[in-house]
Amino acid sequence: MNLHLIKNNNLAKENFFNKKELNEILNLYGSMVSDGEWKDYGIYMSKNIISFEIYRKATENPLFQILKKLNSKDNNKYQLKDANGLIIKSSNNLTSILKIISKKNSTKYLRVIK
Repeated sequence: MNLHLIKNNNLAKENFFNKKELNEILNLYGSMVSDGEWKDYGIYMSKNIISFEIYRKATENPLFQILKKLNSKDNNKYQLKDANGLIIKSSNNLTSILKIISKKNSTKYLRVIK
């Protein structure tokens, strides 16, 4: 019996948020939902970008977008955009992006957006 090794080069390629990233995002999302700040979320996927979109109401534009650039060569793998599509922060660290919209900082941005 001959065994053949099949190489799958796509396993190393990032196609989505990894488990740690998604856990961080969903923990923040859950706490903000329980505080009544956020109501809904959506996920946008393309070949180059994954976006976790946060909504105050499902019928509105996203309040925030947490973007991950797939297979990014630069140091800014993550971006945080506001409701107008303006980049609030770019970073190679997801935690630093999420700190901006955490409970203690979210009211500052929500006042500006309203």
